[in-house]
Amino acid sequence: MHELSTQSPDFQRAFVAVRYFLGARGVHLAAPLGDAAVHGHKLAERLAHADRQRRAEVLAGEVGHVVRALEARAFR
Repeated sequence: MHELSTQSPDFQRAFVAVRYFLGARGVHLAAPLGDAAVHGHKLAERLAHADRQRRAEVLAGEVGHVVRALEARAFR
């Protein structure tokens, strides 16, 4: 089975998207990944956009990636 590293851009984005979906907000959204998690921090910035509609669009796209990845693993 392929394991994702915390340095993987896909892992970082999925981690931040799921945390946001579960209610985490603010500057600490990507903090557990560490300062070097560039992709996670960039997504956290996009999820902090002032426009609610834009945040929803960003989150929907990222959650869609997570769902497709889970489906791909489930149907192997």
